[in-house]
Amino acid sequence: KQWYQRRVRGISLGIVRSLEKRTGVTDVKLLDRKPADPARILDWEEEHVCKLPDDIKNFYITTDGLLLCWSVKFNGSVTPLGRMEVNPLANLKRITIPHCNKHGATQSVTVADTDSDDEDSRRRPKFSQIDKAFEIDACCSHGKVCLVYEIGGTGGPKIWFLDRAVRWHFLAHSFMEYFRLMVMHLGLPQWQYAFTDIGLSPMSKQWFNLYAPVRLAIDDEQLGRKQSDTDADIVVADKNLSIGKIDIDRLFKLTNDKNRDKPAKKKPQPPASPQTSNQKLTSNRPSLAHLASKRAGR
Repeated sequence: KQWYQRRVRGISLGIVRSLEKRTGVTDVKLLDRKPADPARILDWEEEHVCKLPDDIKNFYITTDGLLLCWSVKFNGSVTPLGRMEVNPLANLKRITIPHCNKHGATQSVTVADTDSDDEDSRRRPKFSQIDKAFEIDACCSHGKVCLVYEIGGTGGPKIWFLDRAVRWHFLAHSFMEYFRLMVMHLGLPQWQYAFTDIGLSPMSKQWFNLYAPVRLAIDDEQLGRKQSDTDADIVVADKNLSIGKIDIDRLFKLTNDKNRDKPAKKKPQPPASPQTSNQKLTSNRPSLAHLASKRAGR
C-alpha cells in the first residue's frame, strides 16, 4: 500500500511539473484531497453488494478522488483546457440509463436498443450483460467513464467509456491502467474518444498536435487508423512531430512565377469591317472640287 501511495503521488506531482514546463501552459492546479477512511470503503461495498478492486481501494486510501486542471494562454487570454478527474468515493455512484418507450413510460435500456450487427459492437458489453456500472468521471458531460461489472465476467471489473449515443467503448483492464492513460493524454478535451470509432474532433486533434503529438500517433497506430487523404494538415517528419499548414501564398506565388516565365502570345488582330474598308477607300479618292480646279487651270 505504501508503494502504491508513493506511486500515485509521484505520478500526480510528476505530471504537474511536466505541464508547468510546457509552452503556453498556465494555472496548473492539483486539488489536495485527504485519504478516504477505509471504513467508508467497506460501507460502500456493503451498500452496493460488490467488491472494489485492490487498485481502486489503494487509490482512495491515498487520496479521496483526483482533480487536476490546467489552462493555456491563447490570444492574450487564459483558456481552461486540460482536466483529469476521478470522482471521490461519495460520487462513485451506480449509473442508471433511462429509456422512454412509445407510450412515454420510463424503462430500462434493452439489448435491442444498443445491439447492431457490426463486428465492433459484438465486442462491446450489452446492457443485459452488465451487472453494475459506476461513474468514475462525468467527462464534462460528453460521456461517462465507468467501472463496469459484467455478469459472469472474469478478471474483475473493467473500465469502459459510455458515449452520448449510449454505446460502450473499452478503455482499460484495470483502474491503474486507466489512470496511466488519463495522465498520458494530459486530460485533454474528449481524449476518451481516441478509443472509439468516432475518433477525436478536429478541435481536439489540434490540441493533441500541440501538447501530445506522440500520444496521438500511438493511439492512431494502435487502433489501425490511417490519416485521411482529405486532411488539410501535413505531418512534418521532425523530432517534434509538428504540424504544418499548406502555404497558400507560396502555392499561388509559384503558379504566378510559372505563368510569368511563359512567352506572351500575340493577340490576333480582328478583321477589318466592310464599313472601315469603304472609309479607307473613300479617303484615298480625290474630291470633285479638286478635279474641277485642275481642269480650270488648264
